[in-house]
Amino acid sequence: MTLRRKNMVALFCIMLPATVIYTQSFAQQDRFESGLASKDRGHYATALRAWLPMAEAGSAEAQNNVGYMYEEGLGVPQNYLLAMNWYRQAADSGLAEAQHNMGMLYHHGYGVAENLIEAFRWFRMAADQELAQSEYMLGLAYENGEGTELNYEEAKRLFLSAARKNYAPAQLMYAFMLQAGEGGDSQPFSAYVWGKIAEQNGSEEAIDVTTMSTVQLEDEEVIEADGVVADCLAGDLADCPG
Repeated sequence: MTLRRKNMVALFCIMLPATVIYTQSFAQQDRFESGLASKDRGHYATALRAWLPMAEAGSAEAQNNVGYMYEEGLGVPQNYLLAMNWYRQAADSGLAEAQHNMGMLYHHGYGVAENLIEAFRWFRMAADQELAQSEYMLGLAYENGEGTELNYEEAKRLFLSAARKNYAPAQLMYAFMLQAGEGGDSQPFSAYVWGKIAEQNGSEEAIDVTTMSTVQLEDEEVIEADGVVADCLAGDLADCPG
């Protein structure tokens, strides 16, 4: 797996972390996985020793993970410039997680001047590869008009796409927009459904959305919505109503 930065992929903020990568080709799999095991045990210097030769040899996944270690200061002094250097190499190879992590650096202004337009550009590249975390960040950009023009419909489309990939922050935001009626009329039924799904994924903030939606629904509608939630959780979220 690739390390992402808060929300980055590790996906580690709701404004998200960086991201770490957890798969590799057969030939390098043992070295790559030993690095992951070391990182998970808190042996960060050992993880870096496993990944750095791979990164220097051109492995995009290892480059991304080395970038994450520098961004977070794990096993090395924190250094955003070196993190960006490694992320960029991986991103230029087309790795979605690294593209997302580049976007997060520009979004937060870590090691570089904050630039929401540049952040948007990187998130768009990763979202085009259907990375849920980047779809979510693009949704926020469209919902707030940051780095792009405000567009509620596009924000909802992106949140729904990420929500159907079981990404809880996107489930929360999609439910919120439906309940608040952003870009159209309030849709308490669907807001309740997605709010409940977000709750099941650990989003405490979603409780406020489902509570407000319940006030707008009849008792029979709440019972019906609970049935839809159960069906969604038991099956494929891709089939859940938009």
